[in-house]
Amino acid sequence: MFGLIALIVVSIGGLAIDYSRATSLQSRLQAALDAAVIAGAKANPSDRNTIAESVFEENMRAVDMKGLTSKFHSQNATVFLGSAEAYVDAPFLGILGVSKLTVNKTATAVLSTGGKVCILVLDASAAQAFLVNSGANVESPDCEVHVRSTASPAAIFNASSDIETQRLCIAGTSIIDNGGYHPNLALGCTTIGDPYAGQFPEPSTSSCDYSNLNINGGAVNLKPGVYCGWTNFNAAPDVTFDQGVYIIKDGGWNVNGGNWSGSGVTFYYADQSKIQFNSAVAATLTAPTSGSYANVIMFEKAGLARSPFVVDDSRGFNLTGLIYLPSRDTIFNSASNMEVKNFALVVNTLILDDTNWKLDPGDLAMPASSGGKVVRLIQ
Repeated sequence: MFGLIALIVVSIGGLAIDYSRATSLQSRLQAALDAAVIAGAKANPSDRNTIAESVFEENMRAVDMKGLTSKFHSQNATVFLGSAEAYVDAPFLGILGVSKLTVNKTATAVLSTGGKVCILVLDASAAQAFLVNSGANVESPDCEVHVRSTASPAAIFNASSDIETQRLCIAGTSIIDNGGYHPNLALGCTTIGDPYAGQFPEPSTSSCDYSNLNINGGAVNLKPGVYCGWTNFNAAPDVTFDQGVYIIKDGGWNVNGGNWSGSGVTFYYADQSKIQFNSAVAATLTAPTSGSYANVIMFEKAGLARSPFVVDDSRGFNLTGLIYLPSRDTIFNSASNMEVKNFALVVNTLILDDTNWKLDPGDLAMPASSGGKVVRLIQ
């Protein structure tokens, strides 16, 4: 009886050894295949297969296996595929009539010759030009974030934050990383310049159409024009914006609650004026689709000194278009919630605090001009 039990125990242990060797082969095979298709996708089309085979063989050189075969090919100019097979002997499984364990793996890499920049932080000398605080969540798999700062630190990432982008490109090499998740971070990275500097004509601001308005609740329909002094939105009004350009000068808009909607709308800051969102604003605003300000939802006079721009406690703050505020130290906080498409942001510095964003590159998202080839695995 003891001999039988011992045989069973040894057999079980042997089966575990065979399985462990096959599992190890599976992991090594997948890693080598992933590296190979990435390298192949980046290569010139005529060299792809050769380079992929070389990378694959190098990574599999020390792996304990037999019968290794691989195959690589281009599906088209941007998709490169690979497959591989190998086996390990299974001496302990022989009691079950199995002499070997075969492993098959596949991998697919997709190439793009340049990403789209959805967020550009311009100040090259500002310390912590990009500050990501706890609770910040950005999902933007098709967008890049570029931070031009080379200060020490150029950026700070705090715990319980999640910045998932195609690439997070920071010009500087010094950051403070206190945790969080930012998987595609690149330091010492070549960032783009400001592609929109001087591109938008300044509207006429010589006369005031409206001055020092007080809007107190109810339903309100606003017309384009020059708004001078301070416009106060109190008691949560429902504001509908007619199509056109809204020029804000010599003060700003002080917003305390309400709902905003409008299409074909552009806001222009003629000076350090601003819209101050204080509490509980639900906004759905879209930029024009044609004309001098096509796809521009918000911009400012060129050459302004630095000043703050704060969005506080916005609920459903949905914008479509370009926010171009190169002088503004911009803060999105207090549970700012922005789920948008066709959105791009250009600011001086940026703080994200408890934000929840889903961003897609739109018509005015900026080409990433680094010249590099971005490759991602899809299988």
